[in-house]
Amino acid sequence: MTFKRLAIIALFPTTVLAAQPQEIHIGLASNFSEVSTGSSNPYGGYFKDGVTLALGKFESRLKKKNLSIILDEFDYGNSDIKVLDATKKAIASKAIAVLGYNYSSNALLAAPLHQQAKLPMLTPSASAVRLGTMGRYIHMAGFDNSFMGEALGRLARTKLKAKRALVLPAADCAYCNDLASSFEKSFAASGGVIAATIPVLLDDKDFSGIIDRIKSVDFDVVLIPNQELTSARMIAALSKAGIKKPFLGADGWGNVGQEFFGILKGINFTGYSASHWHPDLKTAKSNQFVTEYQKAFGKIPNDTSVLAYDATLLLLGAILDSKSYTREGVEDALNALKSFDGVTGHFELKPNRAPQKSIILLKANQSKFRIVEQIDPKQLGGRK
Repeated sequence: MTFKRLAIIALFPTTVLAAQPQEIHIGLASNFSEVSTGSSNPYGGYFKDGVTLALGKFESRLKKKNLSIILDEFDYGNSDIKVLDATKKAIASKAIAVLGYNYSSNALLAAPLHQQAKLPMLTPSASAVRLGTMGRYIHMAGFDNSFMGEALGRLARTKLKAKRALVLPAADCAYCNDLASSFEKSFAASGGVIAATIPVLLDDKDFSGIIDRIKSVDFDVVLIPNQELTSARMIAALSKAGIKKPFLGADGWGNVGQEFFGILKGINFTGYSASHWHPDLKTAKSNQFVTEYQKAFGKIPNDTSVLAYDATLLLLGAILDSKSYTREGVEDALNALKSFDGVTGHFELKPNRAPQKSIILLKANQSKFRIVEQIDPKQLGGRK
């Protein structure tokens, strides 16, 4: 586990006579060093890029208040044990808030410690429903699994006319099981039947046993609520075994999917997923973000980078609105926020709840994801 401090010095040129800017420490907690079992690259790359780009947007506002942002990195690699170690180091640091814990499994481990220490935590992308119940100091910048489960259940029942669903979650993945549960509730509430729920493991590569088990199961759609690489391997194996039913997934599939489609190259399948954003979303904020991100980093942004960008903008806005540059001051400002307009859409914010905002449904063919529909929260039941 490593700790790294990054000073954003270039933002604030000084002269001999100028007062030294006040340093504001923000923690970044992520996997900066290892390839995860669910994602094809060190997760922290796109995450840190999104944070860095957002900081540039606030350069003039920070300079007016004579503030200098210091980013303190807390790297936990691909280990749950290191997540706890990184969290304790963040709590002991000068950070007045922490961005990160990007997977639900990471965030669920870190959240109780943050709540106890009264250190504001803002996760850009963790979507476990329980995170919204863990206390005042825990914040989410993306919608939760209950919303994705509702959207996928609606898709399965209305667009695909599915009556029976097969669910294949990774047993060793908090996000996967939480999303599966949310989908099952939504699908059943609308009259659908869960034909079977059969667990797999994140690092599984041989699915012959699963294929043998489902030969006698009657189903219309297959929910694969897992991370990118596991999901792609499963779709490939099931498709090669002759299963031609539509596959459903969520933001764990990603939204650019170079590795996802690399595994599925040449395989004929139909897939739908739920996501926060897609580069083809044609809004002014989205177009500007894509242009600036490509110019800065020479690559197409993905959902990780855009969620980090929005979360950083939200946090920096709260810091500038806070009455004191302390953990409690930032917490008060975060809880006072009612709405926020980001690249991923308009946020309606309430304390201790995931933000209410639009969701995008994507269709996967053999080479890319394309936008099928954008759903407003008010279109789904229970969203006020």
